[in-house]
Amino acid sequence: MRKHLALLASVSLLLLGTPPLGQAKPDSQKPATADKKASETQDKKAADATKLDWLALDAAVDKAKSQNKHVIVNVYTTWCGYCRMMDKQTFGNDEVAAHLRENFVLAKVNGESSSKVHWQGQEMTERQFARAVGVTGFPATYFLKPNAEMLGGVSGYIRSPDFMIYAKYVSTKWYEKGKLQAYVDSLRASQ
Repeated sequence: MRKHLALLASVSLLLLGTPPLGQAKPDSQKPATADKKASETQDKKAADATKLDWLALDAAVDKAKSQNKHVIVNVYTTWCGYCRMMDKQTFGNDEVAAHLRENFVLAKVNGESSSKVHWQGQEMTERQFARAVGVTGFPATYFLKPNAEMLGGVSGYIRSPDFMIYAKYVSTKWYEKGKLQAYVDSLRASQ
């Protein structure tokens, strides 16, 4: 029985193009490995291009003040599937990631954590922060001015195109001219 298994394994390896142990691969198969490595390198570069620098709330607020940038606070939980989906699909989107890196400082807050943060002169837990800003579901996204003043927030998963509307509304300071709906109407009028 063992001889049959060994024979079957050898035949399978030969069919898959893998030489038996102790034999080198022919040179004609080496570029496939190089192609695979090149593909993996491209995948890593693509992942790095969309990688965002998320900070703790306190560090993000300090950085935003020093760089005069708005803050996006992503409130999540470890068990939230839509939170992971938003990380991957929305924040992982090339256009979204590029816009956020250019225009915002980013903070992550675990809506169930007892870790301490400081906001508006008060020390509180991340859970208390989530309650204080009005989180009603996860994920939740909040936008703050560079001085950490709250602009507003959105509960739930936000698709990339919709997220870009919110992000551009804030980063262009259109909120100083009017409400979000007026901004959306201006976008429609310019099309």
